[in-house]
Amino acid sequence: MIDQLCKIFSVKRPKIHLFESSVPVIFTVGSKKISHIIVSRRLIDILEDDKLKIILAREMFHIKEGNVSQNTFVALVAGIIASFSTIALWTAMLGGFGQENDPAPKFIRFVAMGIVMLPCSLIVYAGASDSILKADVGAVRIMGNSAVMSSALKRLHNDILLNSIEYFNPGHVHLYAMNPVKVNSFFDIHLSLFDMRPDLSTRLKAIANIDADTCQGKPIRKGLDGVEV
Repeated sequence: MIDQLCKIFSVKRPKIHLFESSVPVIFTVGSKKISHIIVSRRLIDILEDDKLKIILAREMFHIKEGNVSQNTFVALVAGIIASFSTIALWTAMLGGFGQENDPAPKFIRFVAMGIVMLPCSLIVYAGASDSILKADVGAVRIMGNSAVMSSALKRLHNDILLNSIEYFNPGHVHLYAMNPVKVNSFFDIHLSLFDMRPDLSTRLKAIANIDADTCQGKPIRKGLDGVEV
């Protein structure tokens, strides 16, 4: 599947890494020389082959557009800043203030989040390539599977909404195909700064507009079999 997508998008083959997670996550990092696509086990488990392929196509589009190194650098800087809130939590616990869910360490982490999350979110918004919609639309234009893309995004969104309880560094939120960062309690309220736009309905509408253009007699491009899609 990866080899076929590399030919379609005319990009150098990225390295693929699989990691264990209960959250369906996929993102791409790397430099101009080599890219790495990181995929969680959960994403592979919940997506059929056609949906997995279109989601991988989004990552190939990022590589083709050449914004992977920029987003990786932003994730490095923002991720380091955001990690200070976690460091504050562990420092509190090691200092004898209780366990992770006790009031004192949670409050200390809450204060630390209030200090670091605003500059962290500003770095993400200002420095990261605004390519969420572009990748959705670009992958559909090349692959010609708008219904499959819409279905795949809905599946990821619903699974994260219902099952995601893992913590993800908010400084990395711009990398993900679907945002896994959730506000689970008042102590996580700062994470709402990373509720990256566009939302799912906007993304689905943009994909639907591709079909509308096609129905109006505006073919997008030719597929592998030479048929206009």
